[in-house]
Amino acid sequence: MEKCIVHSWSDNKYKVVTIHESIPDDLYISCISYEPRSLGLLKKLDKNYKAEVGVFIMNERFERFKKVKSNKKEIDRFLEKTSFFNHRNDILASIDNPIKILIEVDKIIKQQFGKKQRINITFDITTFARSELLTLIYYLRHLPTIDTIRIVYVSPIKYGDWLSEGYLYSMVPPFFEGSPTFEKKTALLILAGFEYDRAVSLIEDLEPSALIIGRPHPGTASEFEDFGETIIQKLRRTRKIQTHLYDIPANNPFRCRDFLRNSIQEHLQEYNFFVAPMGTKLEVFGAYLAYEKDQNFRMIYPVTQIYNVGSYSSGCRDVYEVFLSNVNNKK
Repeated sequence: MEKCIVHSWSDNKYKVVTIHESIPDDLYISCISYEPRSLGLLKKLDKNYKAEVGVFIMNERFERFKKVKSNKKEIDRFLEKTSFFNHRNDILASIDNPIKILIEVDKIIKQQFGKKQRINITFDITTFARSELLTLIYYLRHLPTIDTIRIVYVSPIKYGDWLSEGYLYSMVPPFFEGSPTFEKKTALLILAGFEYDRAVSLIEDLEPSALIIGRPHPGTASEFEDFGETIIQKLRRTRKIQTHLYDIPANNPFRCRDFLRNSIQEHLQEYNFFVAPMGTKLEVFGAYLAYEKDQNFRMIYPVTQIYNVGSYSSGCRDVYEVFLSNVNNKK
């Protein structure tokens, strides 16, 4: 089962229900960040929504920020008035050590669902850091006990004037080392977003022989496409290297997967590929799905110095629900 459904946030009749009608979800996973969208999906849950365990993840790099503390308090107050979850677990994650989140979630699954043959998970990916998101998706997709995973993403109405500044280092998330060969040159494929500093620093670090830019088109909104075009043109002028530009859908992870695979395949005989998913979280998930099909590239994630904690994004525009049967599910 592969399907992506888009709902308008302003549609008051739309509510998030359980994956299977009248059957509680087993696990609900979300992230508490500095963005208002941290609370978005909770406010769209149907009054009869139920999950056995709700897991709320907060990054240790951000927990001290007032915006994060404020969002956590609002989530706490909201959940005190509901009965969505029979159990709630709050855990800390680390951008520098994405395997940490996997270990904590693995403990919860083994403790709570060790005797169940099939479990269903609703996974709100909206505000996760990309390295943690990739690692956790890989782990969940390879658990033999999982029946259905529903990925949910809430798009914003508006992004801030800037999203991040500076560059610390780049990392290959666990499980995404690919299978490079020594006789090929290096190509870097960037799924472009709105962040120039990290992208250009990654280019300087890797010194690729070819740069391939995935322009987010169509995007989750037309104005986001226009906003990112200036950054894309700046990247194309960064160094005197061969550059290719492809339109890669940012509003559907399955189409993103297919376009990404085709773009890599076109140049695979000549290059080893690094892929940097710097667009929407739907594109990050699409990149994961491409890797799941063909492990012929390495994923790479550039870590920034500063995030626009005060006004990274605002509002909620659409809710994307993506349904997947587990790769090990033979039913």
